[in-house]
Formats: sequence, C-alpha cells, structure tokens
Amino acid sequence: MIVSSAALATGTALAAAGTSSAKESPATPDATEPSGWSSHGGTIGNCRSVPSSDGFRRPNGVAWRYDRSGPAAVVEDAVYLQTDGEVHSLAASDGSRRCIADGIDASGTPAVSGDRVYVAGEAVAALEADTGDVRWSESLGGAESVSSPVVALGAVYVSADGVLRAFDAHTGDLRWERETVDVRLDADGRPGEVAYGFHSSDGTVAVADGTVWAVLDGARSESGIDVDAVVALDPATGRTLRTTRLPSGRAANGLAATEDALFVETPGEEGIVVLDPASGAVVDTVSDALHSAAVGDIAVTHGRHTLSSTGADAPWNDREAHAYGKPTIVGDVVVVAHSRGDRTSADELVGFDLEDGAERWRFAFDDRHWSDGFPIDAIVDGETVYVDRGGELTAVRSS
Repeated sequence: MIVSSAALATGTALAAAGTSSAKESPATPDATEPSGWSSHGGTIGNCRSVPSSDGFRRPNGVAWRYDRSGPAAVVEDAVYLQTDGEVHSLAASDGSRRCIADGIDASGTPAVSGDRVYVAGEAVAALEADTGDVRWSESLGGAESVSSPVVALGAVYVSADGVLRAFDAHTGDLRWERETVDVRLDADGRPGEVAYGFHSSDGTVAVADGTVWAVLDGARSESGIDVDAVVALDPATGRTLRTTRLPSGRAANGLAATEDALFVETPGEEGIVVLDPASGAVVDTVSDALHSAAVGDIAVTHGRHTLSSTGADAPWNDREAHAYGKPTIVGDVVVVAHSRGDRTSADELVGFDLEDGAERWRFAFDDRHWSDGFPIDAIVDGETVYVDRGGELTAVRSS
C-alpha cells in the first residue's frame, strides 16, 4: 500500500512566533518516560532500545509506504514524520495521513510526550498530537545548528548554536539556559578550568536516572582545545553536577545514556567511549564503533567493519564491512538493515540474538534501494520496522 501525501485530505497548522523570559517554571517535573519510539534515538536516553514482552518476530511483508521520508517518532499507533520542515502525522496501521503541521520550519526528529509533539528548528514548538495545532512556540533567535528536542521531567531540552536551554513542556516558559560549562583539565600540562560550549547536533542531550547529560564541544571552548567533554546537569536548575573530559584528542557527536553506563559516540572511526555515570570515569573504549544501542551496561555498536556487543557476559561481533545499518534493540533481538555494495544481493532486515549474536531471522525485500546498508536507520515500535526506501517511509511487519 502506497500512501500519497498529495492525495489525502489534511489539516494544517501554522506556527506562532514567541519569546520567553529566563525564569524557572514552578511546575513539578513529570518523571514518567514517554512510551514507544518517542524521539531521536528512540528514548529520552537516545538508547535505541524498546521493550518487548514476546520477542520480535520476523517481518513477512511491507505493510505500507508513504511518499515522503525523514526522521520520525512512533507512539501509540501514530507516526510523526518530519519532512521538509513539516510534521506529517500518519496512522501506524495503514500509513494514512491524519494531519500536517507546516510553517514551523522543523528540523531533526520530533519528540512525543503525552498528547503533544515537540519540534525544534527556527523555534521550539509544542503541537497538539491529534491536530497539529501549535500550543506554544519559542524562537531560537536564528540559530544555525539545533539539536533534536528531548522531552523529560516536564521540560524540553534543546541545544542551539552551543547554548543548552530547558523549556517548560506545558507552557513554553524558559526554565534555564547554559552558555558554558567549566571543565577542569589538569592534564597535558594545562591545569585549571576551561569554559566549554555545547554541541548542537542530534544526540547532544540525553536523560537517564533523573539526570540531564550533554556533550560539550571543545571547538566551542574558550581555548578551542581538541578534546570534547560530557556534563551531568540538574534537570530543574541546570546546575553542574559533574564533568568528564574525554581522552585526549577525542571528539564526540552524541551519546546514549542508561542508569548503568554512558556511551559517547565519536565521529570517524575513533570508537565509542564508555563512562561510569556515578563517577564520570572512563571505563572502556570500543574500537570501530560509531553508533550504539544500549540496555543497562550492555551496548551493541555499529562501525565501518563490524557489528558487536560490549559489556555482556559473552561479547560477540559480526564482521561485514559497510553492510549493517544502525542497530536497534527490541527486547532480546537486535534489528539492523543490511545490504552489500556488490549490487547482487537484496536489501534485508536482520534480527540477531542480543545475548550471543546468533542470527534469529532475515527478511529480504523484493527490490533494491540501498547501495550500502551502513547509513540506514531502523525505527522499531510494536511489531513494525520503519525504514527509508527510495525516499519513502516504509513500514514492514509480521502479520
């Protein structure tokens, strides 16, 4: 089933401009974590993992295709797709369109919490999930780089051009903002503290165990040093709880946070740095790893040459260069897209056992769109995998 974005009736919502004052909201933080694949990285911790009580069965067919694609969140039988600056709300059952929110200049992945959808771009905005109507909108002052929003503990956390802000999720009031964080170096003959700014890429902010974690950008530091850092912040006030400088020369572009571990993702082939959230100490470095999916202290990492697990009792790896996409953990199954660059094999989805890496199942598409499966993102909710195929959001599920 192919669903056309032009053929269906729509509802349209236009964003209203807004400003806010730097004040704390008196609202009591909501500790309930959004359900489903609610934001960038799936969870408020960017962990790319969702629970499953029955295990994840092999898909057996394409349920529907939508003629647009982009980053998406999937919560309570609805898909919220950001495409060309708009948010399209689709029925997860058949891909039919419910409404469009346009004129909002959204970027990155929407975040869903309760009956609202949050987007960031030209502004941070809260939309009614059912209609796309704008409830509030707060300008980000023409920022050039903006992270996808993370909604947790009653607030919306967004980094824009190196400044981290927390907005009240209900009213849009600014709770706090941080332009810099002091990081103590005491290394390489450079004692003292350096003021860092924040990264503003997707995955900059993660929330776990009542703490806001964020990636600090060495290039935005007062000294322009060549090493990034991570900070733990009080979610209500933005006060610094602890900082950790990464190993010398390490850059970061995102992180996954659980109660048991932090997995700091780095660009290129530098590997993933694992931190102890209690102390901030570096406990491990995973080589050939760019992205991670995590549960507790176990992560499945995705690199140029291998898909592997770390932290488990019996670590495993599967080497197939430039073949696997970003991993997603569903219960005890790791789901990845797969396609070789030899143009002879079909595009596939593969399910591996989380514990030992054994292949559980493999689903092959009838046609080929991926010249290399490496960049393909698999979003999973319920019994459905959502992937981009030829510029169309495609839902694959078991009957």
